[in-house]
Amino acid sequence: MAGRVTKHRVHLNRKPRKRLETLIRRRSPQHWMVERARIVLFSADGLEVHEIGARLSIDRQVVRRWVKRYIAEGFDGLRDRKRSGRPPQIEHHVWQKLATVVVQPPEKFGWPLSRWSVRALHELLARRFGWHIGRSSISRFLRSMALKPHRVRYWLNPSDPDFDAKAAKICKLYVSPPPGTTVLCVDEKPGVQALRRTRAARPLRSGKPARLEFEYERKGTRNIFAAFNVRNGHVLLWVTPDRTTPMVLSFLDQIVRFYRRGRPIITDNISTRTGDAAAEWLQRHPRVCFVFTPKHGSWLNQVEIWFGILTRSALRHRSFASVTKLATAIYRFGKYWNDVVRRPFDWTYSGRVLHA
Repeated sequence: MAGRVTKHRVHLNRKPRKRLETLIRRRSPQHWMVERARIVLFSADGLEVHEIGARLSIDRQVVRRWVKRYIAEGFDGLRDRKRSGRPPQIEHHVWQKLATVVVQPPEKFGWPLSRWSVRALHELLARRFGWHIGRSSISRFLRSMALKPHRVRYWLNPSDPDFDAKAAKICKLYVSPPPGTTVLCVDEKPGVQALRRTRAARPLRSGKPARLEFEYERKGTRNIFAAFNVRNGHVLLWVTPDRTTPMVLSFLDQIVRFYRRGRPIITDNISTRTGDAAAEWLQRHPRVCFVFTPKHGSWLNQVEIWFGILTRSALRHRSFASVTKLATAIYRFGKYWNDVVRRPFDWTYSGRVLHA
């Protein structure tokens, strides 16, 4: 009856009321939680069940249910209770078998694939075990287990027995270089191609990126020598036709003319740095010493980071009519780097032991 007075009435103190009002004002709560909080607040304001139902356009029984639940259980009573749900149609041992299969190579099961896909797993379960599991169910299971058979990350196991000690030594030079010295990272970037696009590039427009001609002509290659100063980010550049030992020694001569203080030079342990000619050069320059990166550890050389910046900023997606134009672009970017954006790199790796 419309005029009936309910015996269930919510009485709210300041904190419970504030919590319910905060829930209503939030941007992304569940719709049903907002509705239930409003029911409780209207009841606390003295409205009857039929009045609350009329305001919120809901049945009176719904209003009574949540008022009674709040009186009995408080704020937690507004949340949905756990339900048993529909019993699983796929037995547990099926998922156990799938979890076992997906972490093994397909060749082990006679499938000529390099990686598993949802479709391949669906076919395997149907043909080999007679289980007809939907692809969407398999996909949901893989997501729930955080298994991504379609993804592969490359990993190189270090083969240098002293990898950790050499890495720690280099990192120590980066983090706390010896006083009165200049720590330099030296390397070369060989085979940089001068590519001339056969058509002019189209500039970007609203809603469309710039378009680069796919076909190109090769105009030759150049090698880039670079020495990166760890303290201030200054870079010495030299563009050469090749990276033979005489070229390496000539670049080292440029370095010692530019930097007068003692200088550890971090470099790769390739033949042009470890051969007899390099040893003789070091004897003539006793203030210089080479600190070699471990095998497969060229990423420890900070100049490799700078080469990446050079490639992304000045070389990629450009057209060069000749190797001279290429060299000019490299030198111009080097001047721009030293004059405008020069900065040292914030080295965070401490040389700790790496694990796959």
